[in-house]
Parts: sequence; C-alpha cells; structure tokens
Amino acid sequence: MELLYILIPLIAGIGLSTQSAINGTLGNKIGSLESAFLTFFTGAIILTLIVNFFGQGNILGIVDAPAVQLLAAIFGVIFLSIMPFVAPVIGVTNAMIMVIIGQLLASVAIDHFGLFSSEVIPLDIQKVIGILLLIGAVYFIFKKPGTKEVA
Repeated sequence: MELLYILIPLIAGIGLSTQSAINGTLGNKIGSLESAFLTFFTGAIILTLIVNFFGQGNILGIVDAPAVQLLAAIFGVIFLSIMPFVAPVIGVTNAMIMVIIGQLLASVAIDHFGLFSSEVIPLDIQKVIGILLLIGAVYFIFKKPGTKEVA
C-alpha cells in the first residue's frame, strides 16, 4: 500500500509534464490563455460528472469553508495558465524543474511550520542537503550544451 502512495504522485508528475508539453504546443496554435481555458473547461465537465456520480461529500459545504482554503483553486489557475506561456519558450524540462523547486520550497515551509493546519514535520539536515543539491542541479539543467553559458 505504501508503494501506491509513492507511485500515484509519480504518475501525477508524469501527467503534469505531459499536460504542460501538450498545452504549450496547443497554446502556440490557439493561444496560451485559450489553451488554459480549454483545460479548465474540460476538467470542470469531467469533474462535474465524477462528483455527481461518485462524490461522497457535500459540495454546498463550500459556503462554510474558510477563505484561505478557497485560494487553492487560484493556485491551480496560476499553474495551468502560466505553463502554456513558458514551456514552449524555455522547454518542458526547464519549466518543470522550476515548478519542482517552487513546490519543494513551499512544501518544506508548509511542513516545517505546519501551515494551513498541516502536521508539523521539522526541516532536518538531510532535507536541506537535498534542496541544495536540487537547486545546484538547475545550473546543469539550464546550461547550454557545449558552453559555460546558462540559458
């Protein structure tokens, strides 16, 4: 069961990169914002069907949810609206590595300080080393082949 909890985010990451590449090329044809809109529109239709047939919660409970929890949707909009602009310009790898670093930095802060009512998971030296290595990897990922120049 633990393996499943590792594989599901891995599959989600594969999906994000694939979606970014497809939305980037679609954005070149129909417009970046239009590509993001199509993603949200299609997703809303699919999720409406899923919620109607399989939902177990109370969608009307949204009116009682704290405002900060409603901000989660805005962060999704930001991600999906930005990627069609940047992926075709800097490449999916470069775009996604910056997303991963942003996610990692935010995640460490959320875990360490227990933000948004999450469990406190303190920052330790192993995590600091891992973060520094990932940030250091950015140099090699952005480095132009055969030069000392960084893209």
